[in-house]
Amino acid sequence: MGLPARPVAQARRGSGMKRRALLVGLLPVPALAQLQLAQAVRERLQQTEWLRGEFTQTKMVPGFAKPLVSRGDFVLARGRGVLWRTLKPFASELRLTHNEIRATQGGQTSMRLDAAREPAVRLITTLMFSLLNGDVSGLADVFELTGSVKGTGWQLSLTPKPGALQQVLKKVELEGDGFVRRIQLFEANGDESLIQLSGQRVDAAPEPGLFQ
Repeated sequence: MGLPARPVAQARRGSGMKRRALLVGLLPVPALAQLQLAQAVRERLQQTEWLRGEFTQTKMVPGFAKPLVSRGDFVLARGRGVLWRTLKPFASELRLTHNEIRATQGGQTSMRLDAAREPAVRLITTLMFSLLNGDVSGLADVFELTGSVKGTGWQLSLTPKPGALQQVLKKVELEGDGFVRRIQLFEANGDESLIQLSGQRVDAAPEPGLFQ
């Protein structure tokens, strides 16, 4: 004898709800809080395919009395890459894509790292994309995430989980609103870099062939 259709459907729905509740219950509270925080920040950020802006980078190196200051501009193309152009004190370019990192100076390539040969390249480029985007949800595997959201503003602190990244970075701090405004890197060797971003503006396609 078959069971009535309505009770069966209700039982199935109830069973599905219980399974979903069980899955959420199995997710550690800190992990769930990190996901919620990352989502709250993402909701405040302008989502754009192309972003252009300026930067001032102040690097403090132990043993040096004065910080090293550089200025320039950047172009971020979602899913394509990042171009980081230093204009002062010396002109240079750093181009990051999913496949490579390339540095040029005076029109000549001074460094090239291929993701096929250097597995760390993808981690570095993913980190840069995430930091400039403010979308850190994809970094949960390698960072512990804390922070706060207030009004349209937010701040995040990323601490590397045990692993190779800890040998390079101690902590990353981010602040922003609709855009990322400030990135502070604390390196394992004691160096500190403060990157202040300004003049961010959405552009439909400022340089279509930039990452081809």
